[in-house]
Amino acid sequence: MNAASNTHARRSASVVESAPTQQQFLRFTIQPDLVALMEIDAHTQSQRQQVTELLNIPLDRVVPMPHLPPMVMGVYNWRGEILWIVDLAKLLGLDTSARNYRSLSPTIVLTSIVDGDLSSGAGENRSVKTIGLVVDAIAEIEWYSLATTHIPAPSHIYPELSPWSRGVWQSVTGENFLVLDGRSIFDRADLHADV
Repeated sequence: MNAASNTHARRSASVVESAPTQQQFLRFTIQPDLVALMEIDAHTQSQRQQVTELLNIPLDRVVPMPHLPPMVMGVYNWRGEILWIVDLAKLLGLDTSARNYRSLSPTIVLTSIVDGDLSSGAGENRSVKTIGLVVDAIAEIEWYSLATTHIPAPSHIYPELSPWSRGVWQSVTGENFLVLDGRSIFDRADLHADV
């Protein structure tokens, strides 16, 4: 290998090493003017949130439950299991008065796995929770690198969303996408403790 190709190889390796880490995010609309991102597979040493499935659920198949918060639309039979259906806009404290619930509702099935140590593989102390989050529209799954893009504090756009978000990601075209935090959403919608 000559000196020129050796230099080229070192340069290529440094480009790969410094390339930003990208993650898969689901892009979806909560309200007509609010586009959000949620990481497909986010995990720490003890907790993991995954977007498990995307569904269109007929609302007449959602069974309302009494004495639950307004954000809970009811339960749905999902593969033989009870899936709590939660209106994400209501959970986030947004105005839903203009929403039309007569059609099929796009739903994000979000699963949280909590374990003492996910890397150990032991499942004895594992807790699995699953909820369905109703949104206005689901766009697509895309790769984003949040580390390379400025994420301003979301308070200037939607101050009520600060507890549920990791910030606002700005695309190269200047679009702002709210980056939602799956763990905060689960903490707010922890229905399993109430039933």
